[in-house]
Amino acid sequence: MSSLLAHLYTRIKGSPEDVATLSLCYILENSESARHAFTNYISNTLGITNFPKTHFKTQVVGSNKERPDLAGYDEDNNELILCEAKFWAGLTDNQPLGYIDRLRDNGVAASKVLIFICPNARIISLWDELLRICGIDNLFEKKESERYVTTIAGVHMAIVSWRSITDLLMQVLSSQHSTLVSDLIQLQGLCEEMDEQAFLPFKPEDFGLDKAKRFLSYYNIVDKVADILKSKMSASSKGLKATPQYAGYCRYLSYGNYGISVQFSCINWIGLAETPFWITIKEIIKDNHWTYAKEAHEKLMSSGNGMKKKIYFNDANKEIIIPLYTSPYKVEDDVIRELYDEILSIFELLKE
Repeated sequence: MSSLLAHLYTRIKGSPEDVATLSLCYILENSESARHAFTNYISNTLGITNFPKTHFKTQVVGSNKERPDLAGYDEDNNELILCEAKFWAGLTDNQPLGYIDRLRDNGVAASKVLIFICPNARIISLWDELLRICGIDNLFEKKESERYVTTIAGVHMAIVSWRSITDLLMQVLSSQHSTLVSDLIQLQGLCEEMDEQAFLPFKPEDFGLDKAKRFLSYYNIVDKVADILKSKMSASSKGLKATPQYAGYCRYLSYGNYGISVQFSCINWIGLAETPFWITIKEIIKDNHWTYAKEAHEKLMSSGNGMKKKIYFNDANKEIIIPLYTSPYKVEDDVIRELYDEILSIFELLKE
């Protein structure tokens, strides 16, 4: 579904997330039934009973400069709900830990909720990233029907899709023949445009030299991680070449009887987990032929929380794929060291 708002959002000052949040808040604040349905949906998703009536405000800045997109308050103006609206933007410094602290420390003896709203296609990768930041080890397998819900420091956290929210509100408003239906159609159009859009329009800052330097740094990091694997783990690149890929870059290495690649991969970044850096593992057999590392795959999958990350598998070429994470605000040497330590820990597990 297209809409005027979906067509014009690039000309509106602010991010598409800002436009969607303001639209959602407008609908909620102008319909008591919409507010009730929205709050009930959140409480039912999290399994909270007797959640109070709420009203909502946008962009309420906290003591640590955190600014959630939407905040929900009870009739005594106690802050009980924080909502963060996402399309494809990354998480900021306060997301989610700063928001959790804000809810936990506000002195209200009531159930408190942190909700992330994002496109359906991003739910799994964003949820994995939220759990990783919170220090929670995710399960290796996840069913499509599973609810994305957890509790951290007494705060209930969940992630839901834009479509589930807009479909719910459309049911409620349509049944009442509300004049807000036309406004909700505009929001639906924007959400669907952002969910399906292959090309996000450029902003002026996208053409800055810092962007070019950032992309080059991804390539440099891969090269330097490969070099440190050669020097510290005696990995070898003999007979193997650095390989540009569609939307990425790859360094192939042999290590013992394993064939590995250290990658910068936009495809995995978008489709699997929210990190640009990856490692793949295969087994080297006769005549330097790389094949499925079945024993390594089984060992990693059975290592439980020791992996501290989800293991992916490319069934087409029988390749184990593992995301590599680095902390923000680190200098290059620290980034390389963190990535090396992660790779080392993987192979230490395989030696056990």
